[in-house]
Amino acid sequence: MSKAQQNANIQAEKQLIQRINEAGMSEGGKRAGLLRKIIEILTHQLSPMIPMYMENVLSFINDKLPETRKIIIAFIEELSTNFPENLPKVISNLQLLVTDPVVAVQKRAIQAASVIYKNVLTWLCSSTNEQEAKLVWEHMNKTKLLILNMIDSENEGIRTHAIKFLEEVVLLQTATNSSSTDFSLNNISKSLTFINQDALEEEAEHIFQLLLKFHNSQHISSVNLMACMTTLIALAKCRPKYLPRVLQALGDLHTTLPPTLSQSQVNSVRKHLRIQLISLVKQTSVNDMIPQLLQLLTDIGMTQQEINKVVPKEKRHKRVLALATASESKSDSPAKRLRLDSPPLSQGSDSNSNSRIDFDDDSSQSSKTSLVSEDTLFDGLNSIDNVINLVLATLVNNLPNEMPNTFLMNYKPIPNSGSKPQIRHLAKMIHAVIKGEPELPVTPAPVPLPVPAPVTKIPLLSEDDEKITLKNAVAKLQETTKDRQVENAVTKLMEETRQEFIKEGERKAKEKEKLVPPQTPTVPKLKQKVKLLKLQEITRPIPKEIKEKIMLQAVARILHADKEAAIGGAAQIRAKFITIFASSYTPDIRELVLNYILEDPLNRIDLGLAWLYEEYAYMQGFNRHPVTLQKISDKHDENYSQLLCALVTQVCERGDPLMENSKEILLRRIYCEAPVVTLEAVDYLKHLVVEEKSILALELLEELCVVRPPRAHKYAPALVFHVLNENQDVRDFALKATVKIFKSGSDAVKKVVEKHALLYLGFIALDNPPSELISSRLNIRVWTDDLYKVCLNLVMALFMENDELIIDVARVYGCAGAEAKRCVLRAIESPLRAVAASAPPGTIPSAFHILLQDCPRGAETLLTRLVHILTDRAPPSPELVSRVRELYATRVSDVRFLIPVLNGLSKREILAALPKLIKLNPNVVKEVFNKLLGLQNPNNEILPVSPEELLVALHLIDPNKADLKFIIKATGLCFAEKQVYTQDVVSAVLQRLAEEQDTPVLMMRSVLQALTLYPNLGPLALNILQLLIDREVWSNKVAWEGWVKCCERLGSQATKVLIALPARALPSVPPNLARLIETTEGSNPFSPPPVSNPIEPLPPGME
Repeated sequence: MSKAQQNANIQAEKQLIQRINEAGMSEGGKRAGLLRKIIEILTHQLSPMIPMYMENVLSFINDKLPETRKIIIAFIEELSTNFPENLPKVISNLQLLVTDPVVAVQKRAIQAASVIYKNVLTWLCSSTNEQEAKLVWEHMNKTKLLILNMIDSENEGIRTHAIKFLEEVVLLQTATNSSSTDFSLNNISKSLTFINQDALEEEAEHIFQLLLKFHNSQHISSVNLMACMTTLIALAKCRPKYLPRVLQALGDLHTTLPPTLSQSQVNSVRKHLRIQLISLVKQTSVNDMIPQLLQLLTDIGMTQQEINKVVPKEKRHKRVLALATASESKSDSPAKRLRLDSPPLSQGSDSNSNSRIDFDDDSSQSSKTSLVSEDTLFDGLNSIDNVINLVLATLVNNLPNEMPNTFLMNYKPIPNSGSKPQIRHLAKMIHAVIKGEPELPVTPAPVPLPVPAPVTKIPLLSEDDEKITLKNAVAKLQETTKDRQVENAVTKLMEETRQEFIKEGERKAKEKEKLVPPQTPTVPKLKQKVKLLKLQEITRPIPKEIKEKIMLQAVARILHADKEAAIGGAAQIRAKFITIFASSYTPDIRELVLNYILEDPLNRIDLGLAWLYEEYAYMQGFNRHPVTLQKISDKHDENYSQLLCALVTQVCERGDPLMENSKEILLRRIYCEAPVVTLEAVDYLKHLVVEEKSILALELLEELCVVRPPRAHKYAPALVFHVLNENQDVRDFALKATVKIFKSGSDAVKKVVEKHALLYLGFIALDNPPSELISSRLNIRVWTDDLYKVCLNLVMALFMENDELIIDVARVYGCAGAEAKRCVLRAIESPLRAVAASAPPGTIPSAFHILLQDCPRGAETLLTRLVHILTDRAPPSPELVSRVRELYATRVSDVRFLIPVLNGLSKREILAALPKLIKLNPNVVKEVFNKLLGLQNPNNEILPVSPEELLVALHLIDPNKADLKFIIKATGLCFAEKQVYTQDVVSAVLQRLAEEQDTPVLMMRSVLQALTLYPNLGPLALNILQLLIDREVWSNKVAWEGWVKCCERLGSQATKVLIALPARALPSVPPNLARLIETTEGSNPFSPPPVSNPIEPLPPGME
């Protein structure tokens, strides 16, 4: 192998391992897609590694998605075709998939079984390991028997696939001519001792008869009928020996269609029959049956011209020759019995007609003077009713009163009575008597080749098959062997009668030969004391050890008599005996029965469940032990619990690789079908969650809570416990299942779940994480955000079902630390919004109302968050505003508590809180102004404060209550909203500020900002400057600086204002403005005004 190829294989193996890990952690369609890629890599790139990674692929056989299981079936099919050496490891999985509960998976498994069966036979012929070959053959036989039983399935598709599988079985188990290259019975090696070829061929004959019977059933569906018809035609093509019987069946079908078919279905069936017959005519193997085929084509409505088109030329000549021969012998022999009852049916004729088609050609009969022939006698003797009537008539008319001695001495049982050669010989004898010929010597019928005994008549069964399977197989094929059973029973009865008659004659002869004893003299009888026999004197008690040993041996024999009980129809009685022995007798018997069940738990689980119900009956007092056994087992509750736990633990801990894929099915059956699940068994499920079967154990716990409501409150703690599990998948599954049972559970279940939810919630108030959280988390003894989230998951998930939990959350929140509070606020956001959204608009949920009325100490921030959520989707109600106002006045001093209900407060309250509000975080301040200005008003609330009043109030805030920098930022936010603060609004604000008695500190700053935003406000600014001159603005340093800057901004427009300054104010005028005054006073009043100074940069805060 080259280095490049080695590197490619290494990369492929890494990719394979990665996708196997991804498939194990994914679900649904993603897992199915990954599984397809895994199989493709394994079979096409890494085929030598199939034995290593095959178990990883087969582990998905119990996946919930049917598509995944169908992919596994395709994988097994490909292994059987291209890598048959792996058959011993995968063949048992096919048997499990054939019985899958999903119909689509079951049909795919049956379809694959047809291919696998042929591949198994091919592999057996080349296998060198006899033990593996025998194991594969036994599993394949069991699968074959399962599919054989499915021909009576309720699902139409399953029946169709079963028919196609049986077609393959018949073809593989029958011999073909030497020129054929297909695999058949001829190719099976004689060296395979565990395969009986004669039995296989006889089994194929039984299956073919079963298909014929199914084909002529009166209640078959149209789909199954056409499928069965196609199968019979295929068998006739490949195995010409079946052709006469197939033609007879098709003729019967044409004349007597099932009455359950509609007219459209009848037309479809007839069309399909026509197509199949045309395809059959073209086969070279049907040359001998051409006349019968052509007659059948004529009967189904084909014209002579249509027949000539489909029949090859060489076959037409044979047909003409056959018709000429028939016409020449017409005067000497009776007419052909092609139609005895009615003329040919048209296409629209009644499908329930009783007319028949007989393809026997009477021209070949040896007798030309009588209609009676050996064949008709042979057919008559094959009817049980005819034989019974013949025997009864003989017994009534010719039976002597006593059995002749010659008959007793010379009679010998007829060998092979009921066989076809014996019936044929009897028909010849009767035919000779009718013709008056010399009676044929009574010779024993020729003995055919030895056939298997009746017990092994059905080779589908092996010695290790279970009782129910054997019973089903016997019931399936009992009709085909009915004639032979009747004849065997009659022969046995006659032999027993003859033996009894001989014994009776011998006894009478001996009595006659007895000598008569001589007479004795009479002696007076003396009275003798009769001694009574006592059982204790003539018997000895069996020792206890021997008794117990005998009991064990007896029970062991009953345990291993499953096949005999199934054949005799005593399977239920046997199971009842075993359960009574196990529940009523010694511990040794209990152990013996338990070991027997655990030897093959998959097939003996029904017996284990029956034993569980027997123990439950004794535990509840429904059954009572006899007085002699009451001392042996008086602890019924312990016995039941021990048995249940033993079954569960032994199934889970069993190391048999063949049982690995069946453990899930067995556990589900035990937990779901047991009469009661004890707490010990539930604890074992908790133990399984810690191990590899976590999801299975959680599913069982959820199912127990759902399907067993009276005891659900006892099973719920085991499920809720895993809400704290360190595994994310386990935690999510447990949380989802807990919420589900909380919704549908009883009050007791809800109390248990709420109790655990509040317990986990209380953990966050502790200084260190409790032992429930650190037991499996590497001893982490400090709180983290993940631990807080784990504790809060359950209570948050239950909010939608019980909103009153908010009160308990608030109580714990008040006692928790800062980090815990932060996590609670983050986690509770979504549940609170969901609860608020579910309430009718304008109303407060009752639990929220209680929290507003009685808020625990320390939970004020939680209450604030709650109020924010309540006012997001609707305006605050008067009740809410009143309660918030009261809490702000008495309990909550944080002004942020008022923000959600700002628009519900009065103007006076808003203006009073304004100095505190502008000190908050800039983002919060922006949110406040958005509310006050109506920028965030989806509910069209009435604004208590107009934009004009808000800006005026900001200018009038006392600098002692709020720093000027906060007021400047607040006014800047207002001026930034140009769609609210238009030129008219700003003009009104400036006018109101100018009318104030005391000039506001930031008034001139706002004038400058107004001029920057709206230059058209220059005249208003001049009026304000003139007004300030009257108030001696130069005496106020801050106002004077703003007055000067405003004049500089106005430029030449401020000339009139500057001229109006009194002389005492001129020393305070800056030089640039002084020069402007001088220039104005010395210039011509009619000269154009000088060019104003360029615009200076904006003052600080105007950005």
